[in-house]
Parts: sequence; structure tokens; C-alpha cells
Amino acid sequence: MGEYDDQETPLGDVTGALRRLDSDVDALGMRVETVQSNVTALRGELRTMASELGNVSHTIDRVEDSVGQLGRNLAEFTDRYARDQVRARAEAELARLTTEWHARFEQRRQTRALAHGLVHALTKDALEKGMVDKDLVAACAQERMLMDRGFWLGPAVVALAARHLDKAPQMHRARAQAYSIDQARANLFFTLTCTRLGEQDEAARWMDRYLQSLDPYALDEDFHVVLDAVACNELGTEAHAYTRHAMRQWLSRLDLAQAATLETQVARHMRDLSKELPAKAYQELSSVCADDWSVLRSGWELATIPKATLAHLRRAFPGDLDGGPAGHADSALDALIDRHDADEAELASRIRYLELVVERNGDEEAAHQDHTAQRNAAKPVNLRTLLVNAVFVPDAVRLGEEARLLALRAVWPHVLNTSNSYAQRSASLLPLQIDVAWGEWNRPLAADPAVTLPEQQLVSEVVGLLEHRTRQKIESVQLNRFRFVADAVVAVAGTIVAFIAPQGPLRVTAAILGIGAVILAIHEWRRVPARKQELSREGRDSALTAATVLSGALTQRVTFFTAWRANLEAVPQLAAWANQAWRSEAGAIEEAVWKGHGTKRENE
Repeated sequence: MGEYDDQETPLGDVTGALRRLDSDVDALGMRVETVQSNVTALRGELRTMASELGNVSHTIDRVEDSVGQLGRNLAEFTDRYARDQVRARAEAELARLTTEWHARFEQRRQTRALAHGLVHALTKDALEKGMVDKDLVAACAQERMLMDRGFWLGPAVVALAARHLDKAPQMHRARAQAYSIDQARANLFFTLTCTRLGEQDEAARWMDRYLQSLDPYALDEDFHVVLDAVACNELGTEAHAYTRHAMRQWLSRLDLAQAATLETQVARHMRDLSKELPAKAYQELSSVCADDWSVLRSGWELATIPKATLAHLRRAFPGDLDGGPAGHADSALDALIDRHDADEAELASRIRYLELVVERNGDEEAAHQDHTAQRNAAKPVNLRTLLVNAVFVPDAVRLGEEARLLALRAVWPHVLNTSNSYAQRSASLLPLQIDVAWGEWNRPLAADPAVTLPEQQLVSEVVGLLEHRTRQKIESVQLNRFRFVADAVVAVAGTIVAFIAPQGPLRVTAAILGIGAVILAIHEWRRVPARKQELSREGRDSALTAATVLSGALTQRVTFFTAWRANLEAVPQLAAWANQAWRSEAGAIEEAVWKGHGTKRENE
């Protein structure tokens, strides 16, 4: 009984412990459920917080966009405000300078207005018919001269009025006065007024004096307009002849005084017109050509110059003029009267700049660019630059097509001579034959595209040579018997030693040597056919490449030299075009056609 009681006591303890454990497990389960519910609630709060954060992020993005737009609006407003301030200052300064202009040069404005009236053909008719008081005209003209004695147009107006009133002594004195103030403008004024009145002979004499008073190093806008009038024969045939004669003399002076001659400038512009051979053009021909490809390339490009020049001249001188009166003489006279004198130029330039600032709504940078472009366009240029630009850069000069044809007439001998020079240089570089090479294969080929070459035979020669070289390389690949036998002997010896040697380092070493020797022997045995296959594949690829490249090169030989020779044939076309281009001077070009290289050149 005692032993049984002793066993029952531990069993009760275990049961109690299990009950306590079960209660602890239930309590732990309740805690886990509580934690799970808390986690679920926390997840909900996190989702809510994430949603709120998304809304906040969206709000921040909208705020950033608003701030950015506000910044842009502020920058735009600041820029607009700054421009408005600039424009306001420009308008104020413009008003001040305009007032100053009127205070200083108002008398000249009235003189110019009177001059515009007197040069009109109807004014002379009105005086002759008595519709205008002659004494009043004389008084007005003399008053204009007295109000500004340093202005050349004042005495010029008096001379014109005296001419209308048949007062020859007064006319000569007034002309002398205007001439002493500004020779070029006075001479041009009398030239153009005589032209407007229909007195061509006297206009020609004044034109001669005007041309003699000009500086060929600085020809201004007046000469540009006059050149248009002369080219259109608005000043008469004598004035046309005087102008051409003066241009010949000026060009001679400029060529003697400066290192860069007219022909140098013409050659540079014609060289710029040449067609450059693209870097990727004729790749096959250049790769197999054994000659200096850069020389051939240079010769090809030089040959394009006459043809490119002809194409440019056809575009620049389309010849679609209607032949009607252009009114250049009238425009030149009006522009001459309104042209500012030297003492007016600075103030007028400042006023023009401010006007551009106002027109550009305060954009000073754009106004400065426009003002600079206008000033550069109005800068005087030397005769050579004017003529060359008229022919090769027509957009750089404000000349009509007739005036540019006159310029072309002046530079034509140099154009033709330069074209012949470039053609001769190109022809000297045109070879009779070229050497074509591919590896060891080399053959001279005729450069004349009319010569038919045995293309298939040449390709077969190259392919055959490459195949022969490939066979030689394949045959040269042989088994290295000494290496193979040595590897086999080492393999056999290593195997024998590995079997008979006792356990130890010697046996391991023998086994390793035997295995290595076997591997080397197998590699040597397989190397020969693998190398032969590789050489055969390389030979086939090389032959295919050679055949493709050589076929392309032979085709490009024809197109390359055909284009070269065709470009050289443009030289006579250039001369033929010129014979048709002179409209007012038909046939005159024959006088200046070059008889051969080295012939003495004239400027007309």
C-alpha cells in the first residue's frame, strides 16, 4: 500500500502541472488573439496613414507646381517689367534725341524737302509755264543755303534752281560751292538731276567727275544704287562706258597696292563651291588602289569646280528680267538727298538703335543685333569685295541682277582663267592608269572608263592566288612527330611505373605525368585537322571578301573616272553660258576669252 501511495503522488503532480500548462496555453492564446487584433488595427491605421500621406504627397506636388508656375510667372513678369523699363527709357531718350535732332538739323530737313521738289520734272515745267513764281523759288533756295552753309545740299539746290531759272553764272558758282563741300555727293547729285531732266550727255560728264572723286577702297551705298542705274542704262551709254573704264582702273590700282589680287579672291570663292568627295564614297576603290588616293581625291574635287561654278552662276543669274525701266536712278537721287551727312550719322545711328529697342519691346539684345547688322550692311567696301560678293555671295550685297551681271563682266576673265587653271591642275592629276593591289596581287589598270576590263578574269586571278596561298598554308600544317612520340613514350612509361611502383609519392607522380602526356599527345593529334579546317575557312572568307571588294572597285573605277572627265568637260560650257548671259553687252565676252594658259589678262 505504501508503494502505491508513493506512485500516486507524482501522478497527481503531473496532472496539476498539465492543467496549469493548459491554462497558461489558453492565456497565451488569448494574448495572441489580442496581439492579432492590435496588429489588424495597426494595419488599418497604417493604411489610413498611407492614404493620408498620398494625399499629402499629391498636395505637395500641386504646391510645387503652383510654386514653379508662380516662379515662372514672376520671372516673366520681372523680365517684362525690365523690358518695359528699358522701352520707357528708350522712348524718353528717343524723344530727347528727336528734339535735339530737330534743333540741330531741322533746317536740313527743309532743305531736303525743297530739293525733292526741285528735282521733280514737273517743277521745271511749272516754272516754264509761269505757274510758280521764279523769284520765290530763287529766294527759297538761297535761304536754304544761308541757313546751313556747311551742308552741301544747300548750294546744290541753289544751283538747280538757277538752272531752272536760266541763271548760268549763279548756277556755276553754286555748283563750285557744293563741290568744295562734298565732291562725291555733289557730282552724283548733278549726275542724277541731269538724268531725271533727260540730259544724258551732261549726266555722263558729271558721272565721269563723280567716279573720279570716289575712293575704290571705300564705296558706300550711293555707289551701289548708282551701279544698278548704270547697269540698266538709265544714265545713258556714255555713263555706262565711263563706269566700266573707272572700274578697270580701280581694279588695276587695287591689284598693285594689295597682296591679295582679284583673281586670288575669285579662286578662293570658286574653291569653296567645289564638291567635296564624301569620305565613304568609293571605299572599295580606295582600299585596293596602290596609288596615293589623296592625290586622286584632290584631282577629282578640283575637276568639280568649273561645273559647280556654272551651276552657281545659273542660279545667281536666272536671266528672267523683264527689261522694263527699274527706276534705280530715281531711287538713287531720293536716297542721296535723304542720306545723312557725317555730322548727322552718329546721332541718327543712336536714334535708329532706340527705335529698334522700342520696336523690339525693350529687347536690347535683339535690337543690338539688328542695329549691328544694319550698320555692317551700310559700311563702305572696296571694289574687289563688292564685285566678288555680287557674283559669288549675292545675298551679301543689295544689287539687282543687271548690276551683278556688270560685276560678273568685270571679274569674268578671272573666273574663266581660274576655271581653266583648276581644270589644268585636275587634268595633270588624272592618271593614265592606276595600280590595283590585293595582298601580293598587283595589276595596272587603265584609268579611261571607256576601256573594258576583264573583270571576271581579274577576280579569278585574285581568288586563285588566295586559294593557292591557302593550300600552301594548309599543307604546311604537319604533325609534330617528335612531340607526339615523346608524349606517347612518357605516357607509357608513366603508366608502367604507376602500376609497378609501391604506394607513395612516386606512384602519384608517375600517374600524373602519364595522364598529362596522354592529354598532350591527344591535343597534338587533333591540332592538325583543326588547324587545317581553320585555315581553309579563313581562305574561303578571304577569297570571298577579295572577290566582292575587287568587283566593287572595278565598278567604281568606271563611275569615278567618268565623273572626273565629265566635270572637266564643263569648262567650255562655262564660256558658252557667258556668251548667252550678257544681255546689254552681247558678244563682248569674246574679247576676254582666254587664248591659253599664261596669256596676259585684262580686267575687262
